[in-house]
Amino acid sequence: MWRVMPMPEAMGLTCAEVTLIGPEGRRASMQLLVDSGATFSVIPREVAADLGVRPQGERRFELANGEVVTRPMGQLEVEFEGHRTWTKVVLGEPRDKKLLGAYTLEGLELRLDPVRRELRPVEAHSLMAQAES
Repeated sequence: MWRVMPMPEAMGLTCAEVTLIGPEGRRASMQLLVDSGATFSVIPREVAADLGVRPQGERRFELANGEVVTRPMGQLEVEFEGHRTWTKVVLGEPRDKKLLGAYTLEGLELRLDPVRRELRPVEAHSLMAQAES
């Protein structure tokens, strides 16, 4: 079973304490809201800078309210309960929620169990079936 904590201000949501590791090995622990509906994880831009993460281009994102915003992207390592992966992250603004998104979850080979509100290892990966000739 994986250590996942409910967010106190919003029951029904799940968050996870992860370790962020910059390209030079600097580390920071952070609690992120698990959002398997978000493509990328979001971390504060200041934290990324402290870890030595440099922006590598920008992407446009549509928020839940329909607003479109532009944010820089970067790369770092994320570690959770012995699972570790390099991942793309959004370098967020102060008002942005800190998220653990689908791209990172897939790299960590974890899935969200929404009923138990736990992160669980992926036991079998999907592959496209090979067409018969």
